[in-house]
Amino acid sequence: MDDPTLTFDSHRRLLQGIAYRMLGSVAEAEEVVQDAWLRWHEADKDSFDSAEAWLVTVVTRLSIDRLRAAKVHASTTSAPGCPSPR
Repeated sequence: MDDPTLTFDSHRRLLQGIAYRMLGSVAEAEEVVQDAWLRWHEADKDSFDSAEAWLVTVVTRLSIDRLRAAKVHASTTSAPGCPSPR
């Protein structure tokens, strides 16, 4: 397989675009791509056929996880003056 850093960097723009479209924030998209880089760095790259497919899947799942966490946080945080949802 090619140099893992070059492979990742060749897909970085695509990955940032996916994360940004899902999350609506450049900063959050960059964080997700950084998390994907860490997973990529640790991955057994010989175990999958397509680096692009693997990276897109990881970024999509990390973005979904972030959206779910934000939804949970929003539902457990009350507005000022409102009773706690507990």
